[in-house]
Amino acid sequence: MKQNYIITSIIKTKIGNFLLEFEKDNILKFLPTKRKAFLINGFAKNIENHVNNYFSGKENSFSFRLKPNGTNFQRKVWLEALKIKYGETCSYFDIANKISTSPRAVGNACAKNPCLLFIPCHRIINKNNVLGNYQMGINIKKILLNLEKEAR
Repeated sequence: MKQNYIITSIIKTKIGNFLLEFEKDNILKFLPTKRKAFLINGFAKNIENHVNNYFSGKENSFSFRLKPNGTNFQRKVWLEALKIKYGETCSYFDIANKISTSPRAVGNACAKNPCLLFIPCHRIINKNNVLGNYQMGINIKKILLNLEKEAR
């Protein structure tokens, strides 16, 4: 039986370096890191190119296969986040209503998102249009939302 290996690279982006973990062509993690950038293979270089195109406004969607580790509930929230179109937002309240839970539970699931940018939890805001929290901080959330709004 062929064993799959988790491969790690560190990708340099406009907002800092990200740890990329993948297995074959499935992205497992994409999270901020302080580690120095390095690319291990062509797949990682391809991801870096797409992410940098996103930050330069040339790309508005990602079609990578994601395999994030999380609970069934977290995956349910992340699937809803994936439905939010580039340049748009949705409230924690609206997502909570769609999956019969509370806005706080939606926020908690977003806080555990292991594939930032690819699972766009930054597009989820409070019902009153206040941005709400974000794993990388409110300033990065503003940067991402403004980038998408301007590039649209």
